[in-house]
Amino acid sequence: MTGLFAEIDPRTKMFIVACLSTAGILVTDNVTLCVILLATLAFGLCFRAKPFTLMIRFRRLAFLVIAVAVIQSIFMPSGEVLIAIGPLPLMTVGGLGMAAGFLLRIMIVMSSAAVLTTSNYRDIIQGMVQLKLPYEIAFMASMGIRFLPMLREQFLETMTAIQLRGIDIQRIGFRDKLGTYMYLLSPVVISTMLKSRSITLSIESRGFRMFAVRTSHRTLKLKPVDWGIMMLALSATLIIILFT
Repeated sequence: MTGLFAEIDPRTKMFIVACLSTAGILVTDNVTLCVILLATLAFGLCFRAKPFTLMIRFRRLAFLVIAVAVIQSIFMPSGEVLIAIGPLPLMTVGGLGMAAGFLLRIMIVMSSAAVLTTSNYRDIIQGMVQLKLPYEIAFMASMGIRFLPMLREQFLETMTAIQLRGIDIQRIGFRDKLGTYMYLLSPVVISTMLKSRSITLSIESRGFRMFAVRTSHRTLKLKPVDWGIMMLALSATLIIILFT
């Protein structure tokens, strides 16, 4: 079964991601959002993605979720008041529900996007081109996907260099930590811009955008299983949206 999903066309994966993300954004019921999240994780496992790795990283959003709950409780209080300072409610049941829905939507979008990482970036470009998107847009999207890990790697290398000089980021104060991060931003951005300039010169020397029409040696073809999965995803999305 897993091998069958491994051969799925990248356009089918894009369609599944679009359906799951749309359902996650439009649905307001938290119970239904949990069901959508479970379906997203199931799809990710079928496509040999690693959605649970993202789940572990979501713990960093705890502060943001608490901030959403507090802001919602102060400006739009609803439900029973859990924490209050005098007449000012700081935490309500409605605020917690809104924060939970916010977190679930982020988890759905990020976990569904992990499905695209199971396809080769060249196949993703070809899929976008066969969807009648301009090749330049498809190429920009693929380069963005490749630059994010590069940017993260450069930032980690700079952080390691700072720590080797005796600066412990975890122990310094908030103001010093903010200043350190601002100091790290300049070399990371400059290094990334230099790499992007090298890539630009490389693709221009190979005649990028020289001709109006591009040809491709490989052509993607949708199989019956692709059509079946897309119809199943579309039907499930419409049912969830209409009945919730």
